[in-house]
Amino acid sequence: MRLEAPGRDYRRYQMEEYGGVDVRLYRIPDPMAFLRQQKNLHRIVVQPQYLGDGLNNTLTWLWDNWYGKSRRVMQRTFSSQSRQNVTQALPELQLGNAIVKPSRYVQNSQFSPLKKYPLVEQFRYPLWQAKPVEPQQGVKLEGASSNFISPQPGNIYIPLGKQEPGLYLVEAMVGGYRATTVVFVSDTVALSKVSGNELLVWTAGKKQGEAKPGSEILWTDGLGVMTRGVTDGSGTLQLQHISPERSYILGKDAEGGVFVSENFFYESEIYNTRLYIFTDRPLYRAGDRVDVKVMGREFHDPLHSSPIVSAPAKLSVLDANGSLLQTVNVTLDARNGGQGSFRLPENAVAGGYELRLAYRKQVYSSSFRVANYIKPHFEIGLAL
Repeated sequence: MRLEAPGRDYRRYQMEEYGGVDVRLYRIPDPMAFLRQQKNLHRIVVQPQYLGDGLNNTLTWLWDNWYGKSRRVMQRTFSSQSRQNVTQALPELQLGNAIVKPSRYVQNSQFSPLKKYPLVEQFRYPLWQAKPVEPQQGVKLEGASSNFISPQPGNIYIPLGKQEPGLYLVEAMVGGYRATTVVFVSDTVALSKVSGNELLVWTAGKKQGEAKPGSEILWTDGLGVMTRGVTDGSGTLQLQHISPERSYILGKDAEGGVFVSENFFYESEIYNTRLYIFTDRPLYRAGDRVDVKVMGREFHDPLHSSPIVSAPAKLSVLDANGSLLQTVNVTLDARNGGQGSFRLPENAVAGGYELRLAYRKQVYSSSFRVANYIKPHFEIGLAL
């Protein structure tokens, strides 16, 4: 398990007195039900059992305070000569620095073990004496100036030992600070391929790569289980559902091992009304007439489309400065589309012009250019 905690001077004055980090390892009896309750597997939420500091250190301070006051009372009761005679005869009765010595406090964990899950192991790990995580010998990132792979104090790995297949909850505590994570122990891995309406999962052994049939698979979006199934003899499973942008595959193999896979899906196409606006020429001069043609289709998926809805539209012309030149009314027909024309002013500025078509509360755009160009001279040679 990897742990990050404050290092350098902060640890010396604020946290090093705790001596280390308290680690508790729990086994989760029903891993699939536990994972279904988590909205984000990167931020495991488990309510703690907070105890506070307790009375141990309070009683220690009271005892030391009462002991010091009682010795002061005895000093005032007997004369100085009498006390010297007694301490010479019995040196063990000398006061020394017992009164001025500060109380010795014990830093106990402020959180009690979770009663809901069986406790497998607990220990205190020497956090700030441990060797921080560092790259292997010979690992260098050429050209990097950020030096982000340099060792940082407080960034360490904590061994949890070899555990049986299953799902484990790890709780780390330093004083009043607490963090949790989960550990998946399994010899099975899940490879997934997601599309817009389908998910393919293949479960295989981590060591030999053999198929893992009979694995329970849950497909969830963090809010609920979308669908579920069991892998077949080849270790594969196909699930049908509309894919969200982020989803998780939760799995449990026949040996009790638990595994997880995170999936991301983004539509490469947005299927709705598409309008194609084009002019009779790509380049015009000031004072020229511009003819515009509009065609459209309503797309439902990559393979199916239908004609657009017949409706009126407004075509706006913006010059190179972004100023509105004129607006043309265009009627779009479901079969033939629409068309319109307008004439550029004699003093039209050169540059890129934009056409904006407002159709059914949506705006579509196209462009053309205006420039003071001269038609190239050409010669035609006709051989008879």
